[in-house]
Amino acid sequence: MTSDEPEVTTVTSKGQITIPSKLRDQFGLEQGTKLMVVPTEYGLVLKKIELPSIEEFQQRVEARTETAEMSLDEVTRLVHEARGSDE
Repeated sequence: MTSDEPEVTTVTSKGQITIPSKLRDQFGLEQGTKLMVVPTEYGLVLKKIELPSIEEFQQRVEARTETAEMSLDEVTRLVHEARGSDE
């Protein structure tokens, strides 16, 4: 799963890096992909985060509404409040 040759990138003045296209393709990194940066004793590790879609999240919440004491509308309101949105 690792490349034969290490890739080199540069940190910009804004703290950004460019992940080489060969590695982006290999690991399915597209624009908007979320990465977790984990410090280790050997350096930094980047881990792709797989977040559920809004639809999948809503399905998960709906599946639990039968056992929860909150309605789906109450959960949705709390999620929007936590996000700071008025949706």
